Amino acid sequence: MDMMRRQNERRELTCVALDDMGRGVCRDQEMTFFIDGLLPSEKCLAEITYQRKNLGFGRIFKLLTTSPDRVAPTCPGYPYCGCSLTHLAYSARLEYKQSMIHNLIHKFAGLDIPVLPTIPCPELKGYRNKVQKPVGGKRGDLILGFYKPMSHELSPCVACESESPLSQRISQALLPILNQAGYEPYDEDRGTGQLRHVLIKTSRAFDEALVTIVSADPQIEHLALVGEKLHEAVPQVKGLILNINTARTNVILGVRERLVWGEPKIRERVLGKEFTISSKSFFQTNPVLLDTLYSTAIECAQLTGTERVLDAYCGTGTIGLCLADSCRNVTGVESEVSSFQDARENARINGIRNAFFRNEDCTEFMRLTKAKFEVVVLDPPRKGTTPQFIHALERIAPQRVVYISCDPSTLARDLKLLTASYRVESVQGVDMFPNTHHVETVCSLVRK
Repeated sequence: MDMMRRQNERRELTCVALDDMGRGVCRDQEMTFFIDGLLPSEKCLAEITYQRKNLGFGRIFKLLTTSPDRVAPTCPGYPYCGCSLTHLAYSARLEYKQSMIHNLIHKFAGLDIPVLPTIPCPELKGYRNKVQKPVGGKRGDLILGFYKPMSHELSPCVACESESPLSQRISQALLPILNQAGYEPYDEDRGTGQLRHVLIKTSRAFDEALVTIVSADPQIEHLALVGEKLHEAVPQVKGLILNINTARTNVILGVRERLVWGEPKIRERVLGKEFTISSKSFFQTNPVLLDTLYSTAIECAQLTGTERVLDAYCGTGTIGLCLADSCRNVTGVESEVSSFQDARENARINGIRNAFFRNEDCTEFMRLTKAKFEVVVLDPPRKGTTPQFIHALERIAPQRVVYISCDPSTLARDLKLLTASYRVESVQGVDMFPNTHHVETVCSLVRK
């Protein structure tokens, strides 16, 4: 390993900026240091944990000066639960995200284009509808929490303040039920034990929840009884799923799963339409701003009612079905089976007859299709899309592209290729992850 461990070395450092992961950037002679939790203009005595050539990483040992933008975090899981930027005042957080989007697009795409002010989230607590918590501890004394960075050390946290109140209640009720059942936590190093993660999805509009237990033991017993007891404690729990993951990996969900109690799906509402959500299907994690996000994307598409729209990486079909009323037809393409099935069911539930879905890779679909599309909407995973997708997109040559991204760095990388044929019309940040350094971005492109 060429990254050298450096323990107990301390340096006095001054922060000059935040990087795209929310860490304080400091310069010291020829070295650049990234210090967790440090804000611009602040000076600290930093404990250096790793150093490699001219780069170093560390944490605050003692804060020497304080930024006027520093506030006290209130979440019990801070900073490991994901509330990693709550030490920065919210107004400054929004400005940071706007600047970050601009800087990353300039750095990776070579474009100096204006970025609109980040749309704020009106609720900074209880907004998150999905949470994944590792299980640790020991038999009879299990804990739920979050891993500390670059480690498998679990920081206990039953309830993060970002997750919905219903999700917090479920975590608090579930832990004693699991302890009473006598389950063992999974030990990744030894490959022993049963429980790996607990995944909770909640619905804001319908006040429902779906719980998934991720287990390394496919023969784990008594989960139906766990589901019944959990429902007694929290009646909003509609179903309990067992997901089986026997691989020695940090990937959370395995391929196989089955319903062990109750119903396999819950419902949510977006822009007046109803959607079903299953355990593995993708759905945006902030329902508070979801109408705003999709309204922004639909506005960018500038639909007149005659367009044929391709919804790539369509997930459960939310964005495509929401814009179906404003176009000629929508074709959604999704490779994940459960999301594809949910998308078809969602079209049926909402009585939408001009939306069609394909269960295949969207790059291959565009590479081979003879269909014409005036507008393409894409909402890819955090890793962004691929050069192959962009080449296939150029083949079908839509007039407009609306790119919804949860990572501005991969968006910027993709824009470098897209702008060979398309002009960036607008870039809008939407604060779907208000307590973190993450931001959703809606980018509108027009064919040159």
